[in-house]
Amino acid sequence: MSESSRPTLDEISTVFAHLADRVAAERSRSLDPIIRLSLTRAVVELKHHIPGLYEPPDAGAAAAMVTASADALRRGRLRASLSRALRGLSFSPHHPELHYLAASACLQFGAAEEAIRLLQHALWIHPGYAPARQDLEALSAFHDSSIVPGDPDSGESALSNFEMIDPDRSQGSLWSDEDLEGWEGRSPDGEFPDDDAEDRAA
Repeated sequence: MSESSRPTLDEISTVFAHLADRVAAERSRSLDPIIRLSLTRAVVELKHHIPGLYEPPDAGAAAAMVTASADALRRGRLRASLSRALRGLSFSPHHPELHYLAASACLQFGAAEEAIRLLQHALWIHPGYAPARQDLEALSAFHDSSIVPGDPDSGESALSNFEMIDPDRSQGSLWSDEDLEGWEGRSPDGEFPDDDAEDRAA
């Protein structure tokens, strides 16, 4: 893929926003395969935009989403936590804590490949980010060293038996996927759907 055909940072931010809506709107106990594939592809494409060279669209909103996502994660509201982390990434795509929170929620959903990719990206952005490195090393130990953290500064993904996408291979058109167009999972007052309602209905 030529550099001119790669998605811009604004386009990646838009994908994160669409994914946040989709995650919030769904009621499944697992993540939809389209969400998983699109999230991984977005993180792969994000590697082509160097942190620090771009001003976040809204750093303040991203910080608020860190708090909201972490609070939902502590309360076991995994879908709300992931949706809010993704919403935060639409405001600040290279925010390491948001990648870490998204990874934590993905892991709880059983989406190990996506969790690993997000943890690796958090370390690529901020090699000294201890929570991400500790979780990645714990996953490595748990899976008998099948995950090798590697050099987060290299811009390359760590070796892993859980790799889902080869960045150099075409994975279909994420950016024109009609399933990522126009999802609005928020309620009319702008709040995220209440995951507790899902639990009560189950």
